[in-house]
This record gives sequence, structure tokens and C-alpha cells, in this order.
Amino acid sequence: MTTSGPKRASQHVENAKFDAFVRRILRAYGRRVAAGDIEALRSLAVLSSEVDAITRLAVAGLKNKPHSYSWSEIADRLGTSRQAAQMRYGDKTDRARSLDRRLVEAGLTVTVATLVEVFADHYPGVPAASVCPGCGFRYTDKTTDCPTLATVRPLLYRRRHEDQRAVARLTPDQTDDLHGRNTARKRAAARQASQQPPPPRVIPNLFNAQTEEAAS
Repeated sequence: MTTSGPKRASQHVENAKFDAFVRRILRAYGRRVAAGDIEALRSLAVLSSEVDAITRLAVAGLKNKPHSYSWSEIADRLGTSRQAAQMRYGDKTDRARSLDRRLVEAGLTVTVATLVEVFADHYPGVPAASVCPGCGFRYTDKTTDCPTLATVRPLLYRRRHEDQRAVARLTPDQTDDLHGRNTARKRAAARQASQQPPPPRVIPNLFNAQTEEAAS
């Protein structure tokens, strides 16, 4: 009697055809921007970040039940090593690198209201703290986003018009950050400035002051 691996849920979607359809749409989008719509250039560029964010959620879904795919199986399909896949898409043993559980549980059905809530919880502030207030991710001079915030931002930006009431809950700083108004650079600079040691205190030399007064 042979034993089989974990039972996988059946796949009903013709993903190969869907993949070809999405690629045609992207090429058509690129042609429309190239035809003179410069205002759409940023939205086109953001798509790459959104694809990465959606891939994170898809990987989280594949890792969860009923699929329970291993990191080795996922890495094989991504054409990378298990360690690289686990590092990029969320090592559950490392709290600082795991996605917010609200994203993992909702997956690709996540609502705008949830995205806003998660964005606000993981927003580092201005100046940013040394670690993410939502997950404990330690920032560096070059990394001012935790993995959760990096995943949420492109998704929320693309879907921000779906629920404007929820988006309105963001603070002005958070709204600027969402729209890419150099807020990440500002908060990094503010954090660096706040960490600079204060200038040395100059203590006047009373003896010299008395000598100069006597000489005058």
C-alpha cells in the first residue's frame, strides 16, 4: 500500500489562459501610456510593486490549509532556492518578516478597510521609530518599510477609490506616504536627525573672562 502526500484542492481555473489574458492587458496598457498619457506612467510603474504584493498573498494562501505546500515546492515554481523564497515571502519563524495575520487570513479577498487598518498600524511615523510599531521589524537607513507595509502600500494605492471613507481615516502624513510624496525619505532623514548626538555643551571659562575684563 502506497501513501500519498497531502491532498490538494482541485484547480478549477484555467490559469494558463488567464495568465495570457493578463499579459495582453499589460502590453495594451503600456502601449496606451506610450501613446502620450504621461500621467498614467506612475500607475503603470506601481503595477510591478502590486504584483509582488499579490504574490506574497498568493504564497501565504498556498502555505495555508487546505493546500499546505512546502517552501521547497514553492521555491521550485519560483525558480529560486528554498531559503530565498522563504526570506522574500515570509518566514513564519521570524516575527519581523511575517505578514500581518489580517492579510494572511483575508488573502486576495482583503477589503480596503482592512488594508487601511493594517497600513495605519504598521506606519512608522515621522520621525520613524527604530522598529515597526506593528510587527517589530527593525528599520535600517535604506529600509523604512516593514514587509507588511511594503505589501499593503501598492495594494491600497491601487484600490484607494473603492472605499474613500475608509481611506479618509488615514492621517495627513499617512496619506502623503501612500501617494509617494517623498514621505519615506523625509521620515528616514528625520529619524537619522533624531538619532544624532546633541552638540557638546560649551562651558564658559570664567578665569579667561575675568582676565579679558581686567585687560580692557
